[in-house]
Amino acid sequence: MPAPQTEAFLRDFSRRWLAAWNSHDTERVLEILHPGIRWEDTVFWPEVIDGRDGMRAYVDRIWEVMPDVAFDEVQTFTAPEDGRALCLFRQYGHGPAKLAPGATFSTYGCDIFLEFADGLLSSYLAQYEITEMMRQLGALPPREDRIGGAYLLSLLGRSPAATR
Repeated sequence: MPAPQTEAFLRDFSRRWLAAWNSHDTERVLEILHPGIRWEDTVFWPEVIDGRDGMRAYVDRIWEVMPDVAFDEVQTFTAPEDGRALCLFRQYGHGPAKLAPGATFSTYGCDIFLEFADGLLSSYLAQYEITEMMRQLGALPPREDRIGGAYLLSLLGRSPAATR
């Protein structure tokens, strides 16, 4: 079980977190991560990252594919007794120039701070909407009236009935 944190610490961390990401300075992001960070963002990255050393490539790749990405806090939710917080954010900017020059995106997501050690984030989970981002950048077709997994299956040329 994670160690309890104060609400003030969790809110301050969330503020510093967004400022670090909005700075586009990899070192600033890395300095608020514990050396033994467990980073789960399998929406963007192919595997879970263990350790700060593996984070540099991840952070640099974010700046490469979304050169002007910015994050605005919508709300931070805290659970001080559990040592956790969730930062609901809006992310926006341009995607890769080679994908859709001039196209922009605006979507929502959550940064979930699962655990801290020595005042640094030591366990993280990301959740955000990448399919809507890709639609806005012109990389995926419109959803039309398809619901849930039916849209994703349609991208593979399959219908939900074909998977039974």
